Amino acid sequence: MKRHILLGLAFLLLAAMLEAAPRKQIFLVAHDVDGKPLSGLRFMYELVKSRPTNRAGATELDLPADHRLGQQIKISLVDSPRVEDWFLVDPMVNVPDGSDAATVVLMRRSVFRQVGIEARNARAHKALGEDEWTEEDRKRALIEIAARHGLTAKQLETAIPSFADTQGRKDKGIAAYLLGEYPKAEGLLREAVDNQEKNFIEALGYLGATQYEQAKYGGAVETLRKALILREDDADLQDLLGQSLLELAEWSEAEKTTHRALAIDEKSFGPDHPNVADRLNSLAVIFWATDRFDEAEPLLRRAISIDEKSLGPDHSNVAVRLNNLAILFQDTDRLDEAEPLLRRAIVINEKNLGPDHPEVATNLNNLGLLLRDTNRPAEAEPLLRRALAMDEKSFGPDHPKVGNRLNNLAYLLYGMNRLAETEPLMRRAVAITEKISGPDHPDVATQINNLAMLLKTTNRLTEAEPLMRRALAITETSYGPDHSKVAIRLNNLAILLKDTNRLIEAERLLRRALTIDEKSSGPDHPDVANRLNNLARLLYETNRLDEAEPLGRRALAIDEKSFGPDHPNVARDLNTLGDLLLAAGRLDEAEPLLHRALEIDEKSVELDHPDFARDLNSLASLYQATHRLTEAEPLRRRALTILLEIERGSGYEHPKQAKVLAEYRSLLEEMGKSTSEIEAAIQALK
Repeated sequence: MKRHILLGLAFLLLAAMLEAAPRKQIFLVAHDVDGKPLSGLRFMYELVKSRPTNRAGATELDLPADHRLGQQIKISLVDSPRVEDWFLVDPMVNVPDGSDAATVVLMRRSVFRQVGIEARNARAHKALGEDEWTEEDRKRALIEIAARHGLTAKQLETAIPSFADTQGRKDKGIAAYLLGEYPKAEGLLREAVDNQEKNFIEALGYLGATQYEQAKYGGAVETLRKALILREDDADLQDLLGQSLLELAEWSEAEKTTHRALAIDEKSFGPDHPNVADRLNSLAVIFWATDRFDEAEPLLRRAISIDEKSLGPDHSNVAVRLNNLAILFQDTDRLDEAEPLLRRAIVINEKNLGPDHPEVATNLNNLGLLLRDTNRPAEAEPLLRRALAMDEKSFGPDHPKVGNRLNNLAYLLYGMNRLAETEPLMRRAVAITEKISGPDHPDVATQINNLAMLLKTTNRLTEAEPLMRRALAITETSYGPDHSKVAIRLNNLAILLKDTNRLIEAERLLRRALTIDEKSSGPDHPDVANRLNNLARLLYETNRLDEAEPLGRRALAIDEKSFGPDHPNVARDLNTLGDLLLAAGRLDEAEPLLHRALEIDEKSVELDHPDFARDLNSLASLYQATHRLTEAEPLRRRALTILLEIERGSGYEHPKQAKVLAEYRSLLEEMGKSTSEIEAAIQALK
């Protein structure tokens, strides 16, 4: 008993000694992110509490005597009804000397939740033509949104974990969501929903967003519908539900839901509010995804007008809308209208974000693709290379965006007949995208399709076919059997089957592709012209000339109307129609068409391009048929030289090389050349 009494006395004595130990005081000044002083707040360190802050936001806090100047300590906010909605942006402060004050910045939890909601909805600003919303996109959007609410990027780093320092699972879940820790966020938010924490409808919204980020689109739809039963007039939730339904290819329901979000915001904010521009953009994305370009265009134009009026003509949102309208113009072959929009978007983003920002890379990439499509490869290449270098620097060498840029550059080089440079870029793009997105992602389908086309061009048909079939299967699964992208895959596989003499299967695929494109793009779209031309070629090769001719003429009419009289697509159609008329013995009709095709390609494609070889060889065939052998020989020889140069550059024989070689032999024989002379002429070319 005595022993216990002595211990108790010793403890009391020690406590008294600690209380008597000298302490330091530091001065704290509290304000919000806008710099407004906050009064009536108390802070605590090691169980010692400050007095309430005065009207200037100032107070004193006692510290142990052994704390050094510059030492960092972690303070906390003393709970009270007055401070329930506040949290410390950064709880760590440096101990100043006696004459200085440490600044403490606080933010309302309700405001920070709004930051989270805006970050959650940032996809409404996304640019068309970008296939993925990446982790870096999410971080960048969060930083930009936080800045609009007064937080610097450095403050944001500390604000998220400080916001999570709470007993509420909802706020912990929101913080995990903002950090990209989606499985953790999903668990916390589900607990908040199950326990019906305060404002648990908000937790439902974040839970749906978390499921969306994990590609759990069905779960996201179910969660968001639950939230909307309780808060049906929440435009943000309606918009997010629309995006989730879009991913599930539930087009009609996605459209209805997004229309609902638009109507809510128009009623709440008026027709000219930036939120309305976001909803218009979301709805336009749905129309764009379903090839309803005429309906998407006025929405994007209205979104641009709203943002220019409310945010100014040089705002980053305006650049996004300009990019999207330009992509739509590209898809509807209004390339002259698209180019100035993309150039303006680049100027805006370079001014606002700097010349090396990923958004600038996106704009450069899209402008490069447009220049490629307008047959300006020399202008396109430096833009695509710059976009690639910027994204490699921003995201690292194995990022999905880098895979996308590699694929686009490779496709350009492929069109320029620089095949040896093309293949390693394509294979690297496929490897990156398969690793990041999985083997069945639509981006993988695009990239293996392009690789298969390269393999076909270099006569590796047995390697190309399984890739084409895989690309077709992925695309049908991703978009459904009647999407325009499925038509592209069907067309490419059909051409390969034609080249391997499986004409019945090839014809079936081409007719299906034509039906899809006529339905989705209309009867006068250039994609329809492409399918018509290819089907006409196949019918020509099966000697069904009467069926082929009207298809060839229709393709020519569409392309002349779409691109003008001097486009390479027009040259292709002229060549097909000229070959048809030649085979039908209508030589006088064929000759001007074949001459015109050659003249167009002399001006518009590289002179070592296989299309130019095609034109030369067709005209040589006409000269041979009209017994102008000395005129035919240099044309056929030049065509063969081009194809042999392609073989030297790629290491593989062009699929048409054997046919042209046989025709050259036949021509030389008709000219009376001996076997030895013929072999010597061919060896000289090789």
